[in-house]
Amino acid sequence: MRQKLKSLWLTQTIHLIESESGRFADQDINRQVRAEQISLTDRIVMRATMLSKQNGLYSSQKILIQSVKLSFVLLLLLSVFLGGSLALGVLSQNPINLYWALFSLLGVHLITLSIWLCSFFLFANLGGSLLIHCWLWLAKKLSQKKTVQQLIPAFVELFGSRIRWLIGFVLNLFWTVILSCALLVLVVLFSTKNYSFEWQTTLLSSDTIIGLTHYLGYLPSFLGFEIPKDEVIKLSEHALSAGEIRSSWAIWLLGVFIVYGLMLRFLCMVFCGVNWLISCHRIQLNISHPDYQILANQLQPLLVNVEDADKLGRSSYQWHFSTHSIEAGEGNFLVAIDVQESWHYPESVSFLGFLNTREQRNNILDYLQLAPAKKLLIAVDTDRAPDRGVLNFINQLINKSQQTRIWFINQGKQYHNWQSLSLQLAQPDWLSEAL
Repeated sequence: MRQKLKSLWLTQTIHLIESESGRFADQDINRQVRAEQISLTDRIVMRATMLSKQNGLYSSQKILIQSVKLSFVLLLLLSVFLGGSLALGVLSQNPINLYWALFSLLGVHLITLSIWLCSFFLFANLGGSLLIHCWLWLAKKLSQKKTVQQLIPAFVELFGSRIRWLIGFVLNLFWTVILSCALLVLVVLFSTKNYSFEWQTTLLSSDTIIGLTHYLGYLPSFLGFEIPKDEVIKLSEHALSAGEIRSSWAIWLLGVFIVYGLMLRFLCMVFCGVNWLISCHRIQLNISHPDYQILANQLQPLLVNVEDADKLGRSSYQWHFSTHSIEAGEGNFLVAIDVQESWHYPESVSFLGFLNTREQRNNILDYLQLAPAKKLLIAVDTDRAPDRGVLNFINQLINKSQQTRIWFINQGKQYHNWQSLSLQLAQPDWLSEAL
């Protein structure tokens, strides 16, 4: 499966999960996606891929695909065995009853082909094949149960009626392998052993048998499989041992089997395979869906300069320094978390601002997403407790700078709790030191 289809499959899976269980905590991922100058569809797919890697869905998809491939190989091996058994069963008796042998070779194939054709036209999403159900059952058993519950419904919803082409391709591929192996065994046994042929009937006349033989052999005759002469057909009511008679019946039997069995399945397989490939290239996300429209508003690209922000009426806080200023200041900055805004920061450093509100924190993360700092010093008031929210925010800042240090601006009530965290500490003069 192409990587694009895998990504769309993951995107649809994330969409289903969020529709049932609510949105993921994806602020930082959204920020990374918004920093990319790509199309809306690509941003939605990128977000889903990153979320999938974060929550294990990405690896689960790989496990499921590997399970499907393994079960596919197992069923192909089973098809080889079934094809050989089919031919051996037909040639287990000598002389061979021609029409009973023909029914044994083509009967199940024609019945399953009829079922598949009916389901193909009447039920777009169903394949009507026991082999397909076995394949999916094996895939579920060889992968994680939770994974299958999330991924398979998303796969069905993404591909919709196109699945019938995939099911048709797989089904006819299995039957092509079965009939190919049966043909191989027939040719080998006909080439190495003597078989006599006969036809037997209680209700039909010899003229009817002659007409039926000519009717079935008409199409194969165009491929060089000759029809036995009328005298040979009449005499074959009882098994004859003449070499020419045995050879003519063997050729006729192989011709009918190839045309109405193997060739028919092979053409169906190619037809479904080509349509599956064509339909896969046409699969796109339905970004007009209300959920994707809401997501589109949250994935608007980050602005790259002050002028763009002013045009859209955005807050200019996050653009307190332009990208040019970052280059001029060598990307070394000071920020303050949960510090009173009356605090006087050192004038010798580039101060990005106080990060006390959610909006301020989101703005600075957006800013650093576009232009990560080389050095970032985080001023902390140790009168405030090091709760989980502050620590998570500090980790986010660390991920958006090459080097990060903590500066305790005082020895407050929570000083010992901060010290126990084993953070890397520094003073403001650290910002002026060379990397």
